[in-house]
Amino acid sequence: MRIKVIEPVTPATPWNKMIKETYEAYKDPGTEIDIVNPEKGPESIEQIYDETWASLPTLLEAEKAEREGYDAVIDYCFEDPALPSLKEALTIPVVGIDEPSIHLASMLGRKFSVVGVGGRNTALAIEDKVAHYGLSGKLASVRLSDLRVLDIMKEFDRLMNELIEKSRKAVEEDAADVIVLGCGGLLNIAERLQEKLNVPVIDPALVALKISEDLVKLRLAQSKKAYPKPYEKKRTL
Repeated sequence: MRIKVIEPVTPATPWNKMIKETYEAYKDPGTEIDIVNPEKGPESIEQIYDETWASLPTLLEAEKAEREGYDAVIDYCFEDPALPSLKEALTIPVVGIDEPSIHLASMLGRKFSVVGVGGRNTALAIEDKVAHYGLSGKLASVRLSDLRVLDIMKEFDRLMNELIEKSRKAVEEDAADVIVLGCGGLLNIAERLQEKLNVPVIDPALVALKISEDLVKLRLAQSKKAYPKPYEKKRTL
């Protein structure tokens, strides 16, 4: 099984190595993982404007993946940029990291909260995405640090303290039963938070990997009735 992971930001980020190492540790035997960044796009994605910048390069990279013979594509950003378009264009399974994570959260508890980075602009985009996926009724809250995505590694200790505080408030004040980490850059911290909170904490990167593998094994992909192939026509860049 070959899975292409598209991190829809440019240039390649410090997370590429971390994503690769984490996926190699959690993937099934025989799964091959390749991580790519489109040549064009934003350096990070924190709101709808950034998502728009990332969408077309991500789509073109995903179409290339199917031509190259990959078995699945992961759209590696919590904004799931262009995900419905990717599902229309491809016949192989296409998975974001937000959509499967919040659906899993809705199975594990009555209410979930998204905790992450990016401040108010990102919170609004996440709320819109949760509504698009039909899970607003399950959303307890979105609590985000004002730290930006590009500051995660530089301010990691401060960020961890803020994530713990915001997660506790989500559980104690907002009645969240499950926490979803709202950024693909928050790798390898879910278990640490879970130990402190005593509720499930979901790492969206790992959920995307395992869902992708399972879809390939089960020979399932997005319905072409729901996501029909685009009409043939001239399209100019």
